[in-house]
Amino acid sequence: MNKLSDVVYPHGGADTFLIDREVINILNDKIKPIHTTTITEVLRLGFDPIYLPFIRPIGTTKKSRWSFRKKWQLALDTFFSSSSFPVRFISVTGLFFSLISFCLIFFYGYIKIFGNENFWGIIVPGWTSIILFISFFSGLILLSLGIISEYIWRIFEDVKNRPGYIIKKDIKTNDK
Repeated sequence: MNKLSDVVYPHGGADTFLIDREVINILNDKIKPIHTTTITEVLRLGFDPIYLPFIRPIGTTKKSRWSFRKKWQLALDTFFSSSSFPVRFISVTGLFFSLISFCLIFFYGYIKIFGNENFWGIIVPGWTSIILFISFFSGLILLSLGIISEYIWRIFEDVKNRPGYIIKKDIKTNDK
């Protein structure tokens, strides 16, 4: 998760945590955790956490109340609330396919003008232009979706109304 996330999670994950009143007040006043986890929001605040490892007790024979569907939903919420990877992946994929299609356009254009049209031993009229149009416009559509996704991601982050920074102490009034 750390490789795909904007938040750095502790090794082995985090089951529970202790926080002081200052962090609780920030969470209550500034953060609106919808479709995210509290641990993600606490780690995102930027405080210096101290990790206390512990040995998890062996579970009982009772069935967990966390069904596969709940676990899957938690994993998706955690991934999408703390990662911009999917949005960037769409943009990079679109740019990659657009560049590949430009290379194909130059390659097949060169073959058509200067080379042997029977390059692969098969002549199908219109095949080259159809493949080039499909690859070019598919790459262009993916690139456009990536750019739109970047804007939507920024709107999504702005709508969460998270503070950009936290002022711990005001020097003028000596208040917290």
